[in-house]
Amino acid sequence: MKVSVITTCFNAAGFIEKTIRSVLSQTYRDFEYIIMDGGSGDGTMVLAESFAPAFEERGIPYHIFSEPDRGIYDGMNHAVARATGEYLNFMNADDEFFDENVLCAIFEGRDWEGTGIIYGDAAETEYGQQYLFVKNIDTIRQRMPFSHQSAFVKRYLLEKHPFDLRYRIAADYDFLITCLDEGVKFEDCGIMVCRVSKDGVSSVNIYDTFVETEEMLRAHGCPRYTPGQLRKKLFFLRIRQIGMDILPASIKKRIRETQRRNRGQDIKV
Repeated sequence: MKVSVITTCFNAAGFIEKTIRSVLSQTYRDFEYIIMDGGSGDGTMVLAESFAPAFEERGIPYHIFSEPDRGIYDGMNHAVARATGEYLNFMNADDEFFDENVLCAIFEGRDWEGTGIIYGDAAETEYGQQYLFVKNIDTIRQRMPFSHQSAFVKRYLLEKHPFDLRYRIAADYDFLITCLDEGVKFEDCGIMVCRVSKDGVSSVNIYDTFVETEEMLRAHGCPRYTPGQLRKKLFFLRIRQIGMDILPASIKKRIRETQRRNRGQDIKV
């Protein structure tokens, strides 16, 4: 079964190498790798192209594109249009597969007939420590149920439902809710799929992430808060955002550890 692994990036020369190497190391044979660059000017393309001989030596189709886009989700849509795999995975720059056997463990000798979205476990890396992302498909209408880097999605679903560019942060979550509403089958592969950096936009911009996510969930008919509750939530989130913007890293680290413990996400990998 052919898989397309996709990395969308922009000015990622400082951190994309580990992502490329983790893809190159996969022992699975039937996959392609697509790098969709948004027009970087920092050497990202030079670095990506330097790996072309290594992919060719292993017989792995390796495609690099660079063109202007309107953000990460637009770049992901561009990549979907070029992908040829039955299942697609989005491995962001600065993220990586957990080990070299991930694709083999998921796709060799396993039957995914009728499954639209396969998902697994993810380790989140923050302040030098790895924590387990506690996935829970039953809470999909309240929160992101799993890391999108740990998901493998049938290509036809992404062609049918391109990422909605109205959402700058939560378009992947919106896509999952749309698939759920259509009755798409989700299935847990039971595999540790990836390591994910928590320095991304959705982990830093907590206020914007919340506002956009709530807007998206309301559009799907499943708001999490009454108007009064929402006003209070936004007030406290503004204060938290100010703190995250100005507090030193040592204090933010302790705050994040407490938050993870309260959410049951303090399981170290």
